[in-house]
Amino acid sequence: MSIIFGVRKSEEDLVTEQDLLHLGHTTDRYALDGTSVHSRGRVGMGFQPYHTHERSRLECGPSSDNDTGNMLGFDGRLDNHKELCSLLNIAVPQASDSVIVLAAFARWGESCFARLTGDWALALWCHNDRALYLARDHAGSRTLYYEITKDTLLWTSHLETFFADTPSRTLDETYAAGYLACLPTGNLTPYRGIRSVPPAHYLRFRDDNLLCQPHWTWMVREQISYRSDVEYDEHFLSLFKQSIKRRTIPGAPVIAQLSGGVDSTAIVCVSDAIRREQGVCPEDLLDTISFYDDSEPTWDEKPYFMLVERQRGKVGHHVPASFLKHTYKPHEGTSGIYRLPGQDSYTIEAERDLYQLTEANGYRVVLSGIGGDEVLGGVPNALPELSDLLMCGDLRALCQRSFAWSLPTRKPLIRLIAETIAFTYETYRGDRMAETTAPPWLNPSQLTSLLNQGTNISDTRSLGLRPSAICNGATWWTILDTLPHLSFTLLPSCEYRYPYLDKDLVDFLFRIPRTQIIQPGRRRLLMRRALKGIVPSEVLERPRKAYLLRGPLSSLQHAEAPIRNLFRAPRIAGLGLVNLPNLNLALETLLKGADTCNFRSLTRAIALELWLRSIDNASGPIIAAA
Repeated sequence: MSIIFGVRKSEEDLVTEQDLLHLGHTTDRYALDGTSVHSRGRVGMGFQPYHTHERSRLECGPSSDNDTGNMLGFDGRLDNHKELCSLLNIAVPQASDSVIVLAAFARWGESCFARLTGDWALALWCHNDRALYLARDHAGSRTLYYEITKDTLLWTSHLETFFADTPSRTLDETYAAGYLACLPTGNLTPYRGIRSVPPAHYLRFRDDNLLCQPHWTWMVREQISYRSDVEYDEHFLSLFKQSIKRRTIPGAPVIAQLSGGVDSTAIVCVSDAIRREQGVCPEDLLDTISFYDDSEPTWDEKPYFMLVERQRGKVGHHVPASFLKHTYKPHEGTSGIYRLPGQDSYTIEAERDLYQLTEANGYRVVLSGIGGDEVLGGVPNALPELSDLLMCGDLRALCQRSFAWSLPTRKPLIRLIAETIAFTYETYRGDRMAETTAPPWLNPSQLTSLLNQGTNISDTRSLGLRPSAICNGATWWTILDTLPHLSFTLLPSCEYRYPYLDKDLVDFLFRIPRTQIIQPGRRRLLMRRALKGIVPSEVLERPRKAYLLRGPLSSLQHAEAPIRNLFRAPRIAGLGLVNLPNLNLALETLLKGADTCNFRSLTRAIALELWLRSIDNASGPIIAAA
């Protein structure tokens, strides 16, 4: 991903190029293709390109429209650039995406953001309205943060920019509580006052007013209905191929993750089918990377990804990824500071190994299968479908489908109907997840703060929507909170692309009947029908991959001594985030293997403690909120 950043000052102040270069200096190590800046009066923007496709080389820096005085910083890829050029009567050969966006805003104003299809984030200064717009695509595939201090608005796609003049920051305790509770952090960051622009939204800053508006709908009302399964299969396969083509356009070399699961394998095999239709030989197929852990009995992926490699006639990169390598000791900070939690002293070593592999082969793009499990029915849940039938009043169909689902789930019919009624009520009532999933050692005052403020913009409920549509929307935001490009790295990292999160593909999947996605005893129904003969049957029909627990738990038990030392006088207790006796009791139980129900939240506690200590070591303690 390229880096965009900028600043808007008060009417009386000017932004200089030196101001912008000073900000850009913080991310120099990621700016592999240079830095360019542009200022005009009170507004200035910077651009540090990371070229990943041919059209990205048309971007030469922050762009401006001489007719309107508007200025734009753009990072990303417009997949519908040809369509937009036609609508906007842009006849300039090889018009950059920035030129297209400026023309779109001049024509359609704020509504232009809904017309942009692709992976992108942008900052746009409207000269006539004296308004600044920050926006991210529907899936948030690019990061974008902002901070308002007095009369200054600072924005950037990289957290490091905020530390140009302020080495120490105040902890956002609501973020910390949500992180410890394993809840979506929404638009929060670990730092008070620094926020993330929500995916699928644009923010408008005008004078002292802030407007946040969605430009894409993640909970749909309209449904698509076809006469036959074949029509659904053909439409899905067409959109899936289009998504992969969009993310493998000419440019920097692309590498695809191949885990041996259905989602990553489908991306690789469909890409192979596309390229073979074009007459390419095996060596010109996508390169792949596969991570494996021989010590994890529930993650024996080698037989599956090696089977795929044999079928395609090309061996990929195999990378060992044992949980036992984690040290559970703080990162020392000699090579930089991680601005987000989730690392230990081993993380930088793993980063270096991956960076050497990608740098040696010129890779700048990674295709990830994240999202496929959620949008294509990998989770066998009957309740959204049954809830739809309940709300439309079709009691006969509700009883028939409940009986059909009761057989593979082995639930009594009455119990399943009762669960459907309760699920429907909770769906329209709203998200009360924090009340039921918060760990018992989280400080009650922090939980109260989390519930009062809320962090998830997806908490929009409407009686006019089907329950399954609301569930799709909630699932969508859960996916977006786990995307790997949101993690912080100290070395330049590849750009992630997510074929299953393609806007056109998701729009289709969220509009078709749920019975096309999943049936009693049959997950991924549509995917399995459409990809039969393309994906090896051994992978397409494999059982759902087990939740990884033995490896991570063994890793914790192996590092029992450093973990106990970590929690003798933990920073998270000193900051008032946790009840230390309750935390140590839960940790003791986990290390003995007696109770693993709090495993995930305890690993979050360890991660947050390690991160706070690494910051202490590198730049002084993070400041507790007053």
